[in-house]
Amino acid sequence: MDRRVISLCLSLSLMFLFAGCASKKGASSSGDQSGQAKIEEIQPDAIKTVPLERSFDRPSASVPTNLPVEPSIASGSNALVDVFFDYDSFHIRQDAIPVLDVNGGWLRANGSKTILIEGHCDERGTAAYNLVLGEKRARTVKKYLQDLGVQASQLQITSYGETRPFCKKQNEDCYQQNRRAHFVTK
Repeated sequence: MDRRVISLCLSLSLMFLFAGCASKKGASSSGDQSGQAKIEEIQPDAIKTVPLERSFDRPSASVPTNLPVEPSIASGSNALVDVFFDYDSFHIRQDAIPVLDVNGGWLRANGSKTILIEGHCDERGTAAYNLVLGEKRARTVKKYLQDLGVQASQLQITSYGETRPFCKKQNEDCYQQNRRAHFVTK
């Protein structure tokens, strides 16, 4: 009899333990979670790659309209154009594809050039969260460029998270400009 009771208690304990672990979900530490939009959970080692067929599962948010698509050597030291991301996301947007294609073509034509891909975020979220998100943005762009034929030896990445904003106002237009992958030619 004692053996059955112990076995039953042990079984119930394990069942509650596994049920409790299965119901826990990670939460994003940044931004508004009003439930209107799906919030993507960021895991440090869960970088998603750009699909080869370039199909994307959601439309992009508002896009700055005054951004150039063609790299301009005359525009200063940087010949490559930044790409922008949706809030709390590191997926390549539809509007970034032509920009990355042109950047990739420039990099293939200039095989001796090395670039640094900087991942940036807006100020919403914790500093640690934004550093991870910025790194994922930079890694996703690097992977996309490699899929286009750019040599991995030409590409380096870093994340600045929210520490180097392009725009310092607290509104959505400004936040959009800060959610970017910035290219620095070396």
